[in-house]
Amino acid sequence: MSELTGEKTKHAPTDETRRTPEGNLLAYFGSLRVVRVLSSRRLFHARRAAEVGEAFRLALGSINQHRFQSALTLAGIIMGIATVIVVVALIQGLDNTIKRSLSRLNPSSFIVGRLGFSDFGNPDFEGLLKKRPPLTLEDAQEIRERCPAVRAVGPFYAKMPFEPLRVWYRGEEAQGPILRGIEHYFTDATGMVVDRGRSITLSDSTHRRNVAVIGRAIADGLFGAEDPLGKEIHIDGPVYEVVGLIEEREVFFGAPSENQLVLIPFGAFDKYYSEREKEFLQFFCLAGSPEEVEQGMNEAREVLRRRRRLADDAPDNFAVFGSNQMLDIWTQASSGIGMLMVGVASLGLLIGGIGVMNIMLVSVTERTAEIGLRKAVGARRRDVLWQFLLEAMMLTLMGGAAGILVGIAIALLVQWFLPSLEASISVAAVSAGLAVSASVGLGFGLWPAYRAAGLDPIDALRYER
Repeated sequence: MSELTGEKTKHAPTDETRRTPEGNLLAYFGSLRVVRVLSSRRLFHARRAAEVGEAFRLALGSINQHRFQSALTLAGIIMGIATVIVVVALIQGLDNTIKRSLSRLNPSSFIVGRLGFSDFGNPDFEGLLKKRPPLTLEDAQEIRERCPAVRAVGPFYAKMPFEPLRVWYRGEEAQGPILRGIEHYFTDATGMVVDRGRSITLSDSTHRRNVAVIGRAIADGLFGAEDPLGKEIHIDGPVYEVVGLIEEREVFFGAPSENQLVLIPFGAFDKYYSEREKEFLQFFCLAGSPEEVEQGMNEAREVLRRRRRLADDAPDNFAVFGSNQMLDIWTQASSGIGMLMVGVASLGLLIGGIGVMNIMLVSVTERTAEIGLRKAVGARRRDVLWQFLLEAMMLTLMGGAAGILVGIAIALLVQWFLPSLEASISVAAVSAGLAVSASVGLGFGLWPAYRAAGLDPIDALRYER
């Protein structure tokens, strides 16, 4: 059609038509500019890498040349880092072990008692006891009847050390027994496992039977390799038949544990022991579910406050706490202890850092002529600064690495001598140790490095020791 009308066909411009001499030149010079920029960047990075490598080489040479001074510096850093690693490892291990033990408690349970955990550290303990009247069986009955969220209430007696407790069998006496007078809910609420025989039943308590469930340490101390089930033991005189054996539990630093428990029926305790021994009556309460524990605790608190006629603004003269609260108390205590111990151990790092600064200042003085020579042949201020900073950081990093190895070895040795104390060595603690040691070198090496970098090359070359 275009031929008939006499019009020339217009074609779309192609790559061939765009390639004019001017366009080719622009493309050529543009590519040269990109290549030049990339080359300059590569050269810059290569130069910086060479400078850092040279600084590392000089720092290593200086450390090797001043071995005695470096060793003195390393000693302080090693002791500081090793102490921090040991303290953190042992506290974390103890924390994990205790949390594991507390997690065995029934999450649906809580305890009502005359005293709480924090009350035992009260300096006026005797005065506190006078303000806290003992709980009674009537209190337990009221909680049963008036607390819908509480499924069961199990009173238990905890024998206090007013008089020594004696447990013996054929002339063999148990060491450190812990006596509890319990009802049948006790083992369920505490998560305690009777792995041989049976636990205390409701019938045992109702009929005041002289039966006992004992811990592994008591069984080993009294019977040795002999089977304890069915044997008769003496508890403060009266004879009891052993009907159950509690599963062995971990022991912390030889402290009292479930392995030393002697459990007898609530009725048997009530039959043989005086009113003074019954002043520390406590209740194990079971809620319908873990979600109802808070409601059950509030209901039990309201019942006891009403029975004791406490004013609205008066504090509780009893204690109510759940297993999660015990865990929270321990977490707060362990965190505080950990921070205190790490703070004390950090003094070693401070001393090591001061040692780094002093030795680096001496090194700057001794190497004044060397610094002047380096500056005279073209070394810049930042080159000298980097050299001394890297030297300080390498010193502290070497000390930190050695301190971590020493700390791990000490923590494992402690665990070997005290198997009950688990040492938990975490990657975070090791990384923190290396980071802290590098920070010590950076912080305490800044002043000597600035002093070295600020030296005048002419004055430095003229310096004579």
